[in-house]
Amino acid sequence: MLSHISRDKTFYRTLFALSWPLILQNLIGNSLGMLDTFMVGGLGESALSGVAIANTMFMFATLANFGFQSGCVILISQYWGKGDKATINRILGIGFAMSGALSVLFALGLIFFSHQIFSVMTADAELVRIASEYSRVAAFSILFNSVAMIYIAAQRSMGNTVMGLVILCSSLALNTALNWLLIYGHLGFSKMGVAGAALATFISRAVQLALAAVFAARDERFILDFRYLLRPGYIILKDFVRYSLPVLLNEVFWSVGFTVYSIIFGHMPNAASGIAAYTLTQTIERLFSAFYFGVGFSAGVLVGRPLGAGKTEEARTAGVSTLVVSILLGAASGFVLVCATFLFIIPILYPMLGIAGETATAGKYMLVICSADMMFKAFNFTNIVGVLRGGGDARGGMMLDICAMYLFALPLTALAGIVFRASFVVVYLALSLEEFVKSFAGYWRFSQKKWLRNVTREVPALQPDVN
Repeated sequence: MLSHISRDKTFYRTLFALSWPLILQNLIGNSLGMLDTFMVGGLGESALSGVAIANTMFMFATLANFGFQSGCVILISQYWGKGDKATINRILGIGFAMSGALSVLFALGLIFFSHQIFSVMTADAELVRIASEYSRVAAFSILFNSVAMIYIAAQRSMGNTVMGLVILCSSLALNTALNWLLIYGHLGFSKMGVAGAALATFISRAVQLALAAVFAARDERFILDFRYLLRPGYIILKDFVRYSLPVLLNEVFWSVGFTVYSIIFGHMPNAASGIAAYTLTQTIERLFSAFYFGVGFSAGVLVGRPLGAGKTEEARTAGVSTLVVSILLGAASGFVLVCATFLFIIPILYPMLGIAGETATAGKYMLVICSADMMFKAFNFTNIVGVLRGGGDARGGMMLDICAMYLFALPLTALAGIVFRASFVVVYLALSLEEFVKSFAGYWRFSQKKWLRNVTREVPALQPDVN
């Protein structure tokens, strides 16, 4: 594997050019997301845990829609390498329609059945009430976010990562400012508490979609063509389903499993403390994972473009090189996280936020486990989301994710938390072992070379010939 690492400095300059906007976007986004979490935490542990439970369903919707985004990325990156803009418009039309329809279903479900949904996730009536209050207000933010993210993912597949940086960071900054105004009632605004946090999310996601629409209208590099957007044709629909369905199933099953993790914490004794510690750990982890996330998303473009142009060996070299870079970044991120845990987060940040007792103790050890796991997470993310999907092997990535979670991590976590009533830290360790097991299976899949697939085809230019 190491013999295939690229020695071409141009490759690494391209990787950096694609990655830095994504890294910066993730750093800013996760920093503001962490600030969001702590703002809600200022309302008390119950508010933090209730919103965390609600956001589990929003994350479920986001991950499901990520399946459609990834379907777009797989196809668009290769068709961009081929230079076929008409087919890219067809792919976008299908992505907008499918993601929009799924988002409306999620939103309606959260508006009309929120109490029933969250009653399954926790037996704490107060947490159910808070989660339901948040979800009913923020529900349609799922639709705004999903449609905007389809377009942002398409632009990223065509090598434009700066646009997504500008739009998402603007939206997140607005969300944070509105949180400050609406949660606590600053500058004359009414103090709305949890409902204010939900309204801030709704408004910022609407602005995010508006910004994406403005950019699309002004973009001369890639022009939206409604002839193909509205009538994509059967050929591309079949390909889109073929390559997006495994990713969609992957994200749905993974998000269901991720939700079950929260349910396990929600049914343990002193659930509010466990959920709060778990939520804080996940929030801080996302901040430190920004570096390898940028490389992982860039890997899909760097692998897909040469494959679409028929350069298989170049695509394999790109895959090997991005995996090695991601492992190094994951190890460095884990080291920085464990240092930050003992030098800043535990002695300074947690006391500032009023986090103490069982929540602080569990949070400390969860962060240590998370830092040790980060190198494996970096490899798995880049391999599955970037390399395998960019190479057209979405099905292989799906099997890696689902098998590691459902055949190993979920049963182990359920046994630890529900059957043996282990501590929050032991339960978190059980679910974290998923990444360790997955990395070995992922390396085997990568080494088979079956993931190198050119998925492009010749699509007739005239719409009547496509149907």
